[in-house]
Amino acid sequence: MIVEEPLDAQDRMDSPIGARMRIGGRDVDYFCGTSYHALHGHPVVIEAAVQALRTYGLGPATRADMPVYTETEALVCQHFGCDAAAYVASGYLSIMALLLALRDDYDVAFADERSHFSVNDALKCAERPVVRFKHRDPQHLSEQMRRHLKPGQVPVVVSDGVFPSTGALAPLDAYADILEAWPGGLLCIDDSHGVGVLGGTGRGTLEHFGLEGDRAFCAGTLSKAFGGFGGVVPASRALAEKIATKGGVVAGASPPPVPAAAAAGAGLRLFMESPAMLQSLRANVAHMRAGLAELGLAVPQTPVPIFNVQASVDLKQVSEKLRARDIVVKHVSAGGYSDAPPVETLRIAVFSSHTPEQIDGLLAGLAAYL
Repeated sequence: MIVEEPLDAQDRMDSPIGARMRIGGRDVDYFCGTSYHALHGHPVVIEAAVQALRTYGLGPATRADMPVYTETEALVCQHFGCDAAAYVASGYLSIMALLLALRDDYDVAFADERSHFSVNDALKCAERPVVRFKHRDPQHLSEQMRRHLKPGQVPVVVSDGVFPSTGALAPLDAYADILEAWPGGLLCIDDSHGVGVLGGTGRGTLEHFGLEGDRAFCAGTLSKAFGGFGGVVPASRALAEKIATKGGVVAGASPPPVPAAAAAGAGLRLFMESPAMLQSLRANVAHMRAGLAELGLAVPQTPVPIFNVQASVDLKQVSEKLRARDIVVKHVSAGGYSDAPPVETLRIAVFSSHTPEQIDGLLAGLAAYL
């Protein structure tokens, strides 16, 4: 069981999420969460939600077209370069929608042992054999496939694209190479922390590795980098039809609330129209990575905006001392989340809207307390 640390008045959120925001009555530099472009607090996104609420109310109608949903799905298709898109109630459900749709196209699923809870629940619902492989370990994946696949069987490899606690990047290029030996083999990733962040245009981890194609699929979210809410699966028309008819994720669940859908579309449009967001994020990630390396901390050479700090000091106290400087980072207890290491860590999230001065302030605090 995961036990969250209790919240007190100093943790009360008093403004929209942003690189600089108000928490507990104080303005702070915020290096937490998943709003990698701080679009959740963007005036255009907020106004889109307000206008949709005034026009349509909260919920979807029955037997009545809701243009908000079709417009948001059209924007997803435009961004991901796909023919269709499934827009579901949450990012958590997007990988379930995908695996349920594909359940007749594979025989055995091979899943990273530290996959997100959403992946694990989706695999249970798909009701296909599941074999685990060691975290981010292509060699062990290959061994497990040779051991557990019978002649003619089709595998699917399932993993997070970017792991949420550590920011580790799944070696999807190596997985794709392994799948070449298995005709019809599929690659499915939960890319909630990759879309809007990785790849030349922000389409995510598959774009980052050059793996977009007919046998590689991503389930993503509009709830993080794009500043809205709801899960998405970029799809062909055939896959979208399977998602709509196999399993109850689409047919049996309401879509996201109308204002949330409108906000998601507005955030995605802003992102698509502002390539400077990705450029700023990459620059800030490089700045943070270089600064942490100068402190002697091990940091991966990737463009992922999540940094996992481990040190032989009381990191909870470090987070509290940083908080006294009005700098907020997330203290993660040992093993407290799906991919969290068995030691306590600090999870640092970098946004495209952080200033160099904010990053330097955090690095100075870490230098003082680590």
